[in-house]
Amino acid sequence: MHRAPALSVSGIGPGEVTISGLTAGGCVLLLFVSEECPTSAMTLRRLGPLCRSWQSAGLASLAVFEDPLEVAVRMARRLGWLGLVASEDPPYETSRAYRLVSVPTAALVDPAGTIAATVTGWDHAALVALIGRAGVFLGAELAIPEATEPLLKPGCSSKAAIDPELAAAVSTAADTDEVEEMFERGWTDGLPVVPPTQERVEAMLGGCDGRVSLGPVPPDMGEATLARVASCAVLAGCRPAYFPVVVAAAQAALDPAFNLHGQAVTTQPAGQLVVVNGPVRQAIGLNSGMGALGPGFRANLTIGRALRLLVTLTGGAVPGKLDRATQGHMGKIGFCIAEDEEVSPWKPLHVERGFQPGQSVVTVIGCDAPLSISDHRSRTPDDLAWVLAWAAASAWSTNWWPLDEPSVFVICPEHAEMFRAAGWTKQQLRQFMFEAVHKPAGELRRGEATPFVHAADPGLQVPKWASPEAIVLIVAGGEAGRYSAVLGPCTGMGSQIVSREVGSPWPLTT
Repeated sequence: MHRAPALSVSGIGPGEVTISGLTAGGCVLLLFVSEECPTSAMTLRRLGPLCRSWQSAGLASLAVFEDPLEVAVRMARRLGWLGLVASEDPPYETSRAYRLVSVPTAALVDPAGTIAATVTGWDHAALVALIGRAGVFLGAELAIPEATEPLLKPGCSSKAAIDPELAAAVSTAADTDEVEEMFERGWTDGLPVVPPTQERVEAMLGGCDGRVSLGPVPPDMGEATLARVASCAVLAGCRPAYFPVVVAAAQAALDPAFNLHGQAVTTQPAGQLVVVNGPVRQAIGLNSGMGALGPGFRANLTIGRALRLLVTLTGGAVPGKLDRATQGHMGKIGFCIAEDEEVSPWKPLHVERGFQPGQSVVTVIGCDAPLSISDHRSRTPDDLAWVLAWAAASAWSTNWWPLDEPSVFVICPEHAEMFRAAGWTKQQLRQFMFEAVHKPAGELRRGEATPFVHAADPGLQVPKWASPEAIVLIVAGGEAGRYSAVLGPCTGMGSQIVSREVGSPWPLTT
């Protein structure tokens, strides 16, 4: 236990708010809260009606808002808080003095002016114990909150503890251009971004504990705390509803099997493709139809961009510095698509990978830029499959065969319908494409070729892919137009496809 720091707050009355004044009759419960935090609101609502009975027993209660006083008073009245109200202004000296990390935080100050106990977030059992301890000091039995769900709920980041690098409050002085300030700070990918103010970051977190870490981000190994991921989502222009998908994408990309480090520093153009499956597609408005690989849809572009900003700003993969891509491609700004499961004749990608149809899943794949494949004349599935397969023959390199890493085919609805009508399964199409594309080893030795080709008999027929499983098939695109696409692989570094369920675990807490 240590002495309670002095209070630097503004109260409703004319007098100064002090610890000694509050504890003159016994103990005081300090409750640090913020208007933007849903858990703060819930805590005020549940504890508020008990304040007067506590006061009569000698336990004063003071809600300290990290908000202007008029906001504090209005919120306290609306939520039924019957205790005292105070507010603090930036730089939130009281919150810093009490070492706040998140709100709500409850601190019990005993009659001697020392902090006897603290509780962070909404933790019913811990709060009951704290109130019981106050009762021991006062020699009284104090009312406790009802045990109603939720019994546990994390809070939001305290404004005194927001990440100083990515979520510091942005100056709004008249002579400051926020957009230009973001460029000056280096917080962009070359396009304008949304300033990550404390309020926006907290709204993005939606009550999740910003201190939780998803792990280090290669190549510079910055820590991907949820607050930092949320900051990148704000910068990218995401809505808070997108944040669970962004988190799942980050979790997948940070899996060592994905080898983000290799993709981030290579001279290859490799970007990270984010494929979303399941109910979350419709819930947040992801596009799987017309223009699925292009612009015009906020969810698609900002989710992919948030992941890339995390890699750039937290991982340090800045082009020309740690990012050594010779040319790169536009997918390195952000690349997120949704599969059109309703149009597809096959099991969606996430079901192929072991998930249930009703689960929302994010899959990340290291890949090259898309190559458009036009086929308006094929009348049989064999002909169409042959065209699709041979269109990918030059993916990565004309002579670098076979490829272990995946090539991703985005099949348009008109092409998919031909395979549906013929009853072709995904595996049947993969097998046909795998067997269709092959060349003699001797022909492949011209220019750059694999060690396998150089060691093989010149007449050996070498396939484009090492196995049919290296061919990934998803369905997306507009109803009209026979244009599919293939995205070449990120090769030579053992990068695997990784999937993560959206919201597992969610919300994330310490």
